[in-house]
Amino acid sequence: MKRRTISLLLAAVLLTAPAQAIDYQAGGIRDAVREIPLPIIMYHHISENPAQLGKYVITPQELEQDLIWLRDNGWHSISVQQLLDWYDGTFVMPEKPCMITFDDGYESTLVYAEPLLAQYGFTGVTAIIGSICQQYTQQPDHNLAYSHLDWQAAAAMSQRGVLEVQYHSWDMHHLSPRKGCSRQPGEAECCYRQALERDLEQFRAGCEANGVCLIPSVAYPFGAFSSETEAFFRQAGFQAAFTCQEQTNRLMGDPSELWSLGRYNRPHGVPIQKFFG
Repeated sequence: MKRRTISLLLAAVLLTAPAQAIDYQAGGIRDAVREIPLPIIMYHHISENPAQLGKYVITPQELEQDLIWLRDNGWHSISVQQLLDWYDGTFVMPEKPCMITFDDGYESTLVYAEPLLAQYGFTGVTAIIGSICQQYTQQPDHNLAYSHLDWQAAAAMSQRGVLEVQYHSWDMHHLSPRKGCSRQPGEAECCYRQALERDLEQFRAGCEANGVCLIPSVAYPFGAFSSETEAFFRQAGFQAAFTCQEQTNRLMGDPSELWSLGRYNRPHGVPIQKFFG
């Protein structure tokens, strides 16, 4: 918790302390002295059931208060596409940028997060699990205690513009025998690549068949990946990867920075001032 607080506070200090002015367009930032801090907040499930609240589940009221705090303190969310456009020199970064992410594609993201983001003028990105979208399409269940987006809901969300949709695997959201997208001990590199290829092929096919507009980024399940993972996703056309490393990103305009984007997990019960610093 201490590192989380210091990092977000440092981001605000660096953006407000007197220093050489930054050209926030990518064409100029490479020659600038100062970097652009980009904190990214990672949410998961949202619930009104007190029994569910914990490290990865917060209340709608907590999310709303977070957004109010960000708005009142001058933070501006950017989308994944805007981040990519900044590196291409076609987007001007706001002075206090942040990103808001929602992992796992819970239906609570649709019911609570999307309307709150729209209400307070923010955008975000949700990472969906293809096999679970398929499950909820074939066996509809809208119990918000655990329900996830089906394909129709994911497609509509991806087209409305408040929440982008990104890859969180087709069926690699497991801790064993493979942890997330990582390579298993003793697994041949060719077999590892084939496993990634099969998973991504199924995911893309599901999205294409159901009208889901994908952003070219991946959120590694559990933040797990291996030394070969980045090369695979680069070759597959992806341009960015979100990890679970709790750190504020320091952007200097080098596209390689996009492949290790750190995020701060937002747990229940931590006061706003302590979380945001």
